[in-house]
Amino acid sequence: MKYSLVLILIILAAVLVLKLVKCDTDYKPSVSFNKPELFHNTDWRIYHMEPDLYRDDGSIMFSYKYLNTTDGTTPTTLATIQSSSIRGFKQVNKTHVAVAAHSQHCIKMLNRVDNSLRTLAGTCGSTGYVEGGVGTGRLYYPYGIEIDVRNPDRLLVTDYFNHALRSVDLHTGELSTVINSGFNHPRYVVWADNKLLVSNYHYISQVSWGADGSVTNIKLAGSLSPGYVDGSFNTSRFYSPLGITRVGYNMYLVADCDNKVLRLLDLNSKQVGPVCFDGETSCTISSQLPDYPWSILKVGEDVYVGMWSKGIYKLSGIRLPFDNLTVYLNPGENTAEYKLPGSSYTGYFQEGSYKFSREYNNYPEKSFYYITVLKSPIVRRLMFVSRYDVSCMLVKNAYNRETLIPSISQQKRHLQTICAPDCNMSAEIETWYKCKNNELTVYWPTDKTFSVATKEVPNKLRDELRERLVGHETEYSNVKFQAPRNRTVEARPNTRGERIHFLLSSTCADKTLRYDSANDLCSKIQL
Repeated sequence: MKYSLVLILIILAAVLVLKLVKCDTDYKPSVSFNKPELFHNTDWRIYHMEPDLYRDDGSIMFSYKYLNTTDGTTPTTLATIQSSSIRGFKQVNKTHVAVAAHSQHCIKMLNRVDNSLRTLAGTCGSTGYVEGGVGTGRLYYPYGIEIDVRNPDRLLVTDYFNHALRSVDLHTGELSTVINSGFNHPRYVVWADNKLLVSNYHYISQVSWGADGSVTNIKLAGSLSPGYVDGSFNTSRFYSPLGITRVGYNMYLVADCDNKVLRLLDLNSKQVGPVCFDGETSCTISSQLPDYPWSILKVGEDVYVGMWSKGIYKLSGIRLPFDNLTVYLNPGENTAEYKLPGSSYTGYFQEGSYKFSREYNNYPEKSFYYITVLKSPIVRRLMFVSRYDVSCMLVKNAYNRETLIPSISQQKRHLQTICAPDCNMSAEIETWYKCKNNELTVYWPTDKTFSVATKEVPNKLRDELRERLVGHETEYSNVKFQAPRNRTVEARPNTRGERIHFLLSSTCADKTLRYDSANDLCSKIQL
């Protein structure tokens, strides 16, 4: 039976080559859902939504007049900010929420434990365009907030009337500018791998970071003029796009507010397509919503849409008529486990190409999945990392290194007890350290690797490692110096109080290539 299945998959792969050529030519992206259902009723617009990490019970946190949370029945007010509508917010962890106090022109931090508020960045009550700390820096109607995936200790904030993307240090509140070109009243942001999609007045822009530290912002889709046009990014038009959420591989839904519809942004084909509801014979133009959409959020297989004045609606039964999927094998593995989106089917795929189809009740079209399974071009390796406040002069001292290096090696043996049974400390790659700007960073590599598709340490693995570290974190991260006075140095805790962090270090599977961290890709080494 097993060999018969493999033979069938091989035949499907051979057939797929011809069909993919035709599909790529005729491809017109679209998404369909069941008809919208009211999830939560309000009398004001819903500016932003996120799953409530503090409750962790399926509740949705949302901002409108106040910052609220709801399970679809009873809302709970979390924070009121006088004379201020809250626009965007971002949960930086389970207990703390960064809030864009839009009309007060500053960023506040909410503590969910005691519901206290403090000013994190900017100068509340004052507008302007100034860099600096709390009480010095100035914003002019901050709008969307997102964690900077390149540096999780910083926030990215869209500065609406300054037409800029600003950065906030979560530790100090220092406000700086990332880029102030290419924007037209920037609203909300969402990451597309290592690039940032930003909704502007009638278009979507894309912010990218270069290996040399440069930052660019280009108009990706839409126009400076309003309208409704599907098709290629260059010819497409929106009418005041707002919230954006990811629904599939390189596929995003956009709340096209003044058109009163949702739109599909397909980065694979570089096209904009319609979003439709059940009962329509063909999905050629987006279905009208009950109200003007403002915010949008995907949770599992459902999408929530925050409206102008009629609350939050839920869209279920997502259908992507064409879903081009790329699955990567984890390094050293011959098969990849993958669950088809919108389906209960989980398959184990070897390297190659596959086609699947799925039919839906009361829906005239089939949903096709085209799956390409590849070896991962990038290897993500699990690392244990600690950082220390120490003079680099002490680290460079040969006398001190005689104690520092053995102490780091001893901690590697301790960390093996934390790593097992999920991983082992690497026998191939030595522990290493670096010191810059009087900050010593120590890296303990493991043998646990992932494919390019894994961007962060999986939550389950992170939680299990974190649980094993309880009661040992300080002891297992200390390092020693001979001078002065046979000194022991404790690792510096981050904003979550963690002295040992987990991260994924990326390298190229092909050793002849160089890894470009800014663009998350491998390129030829320039001689």
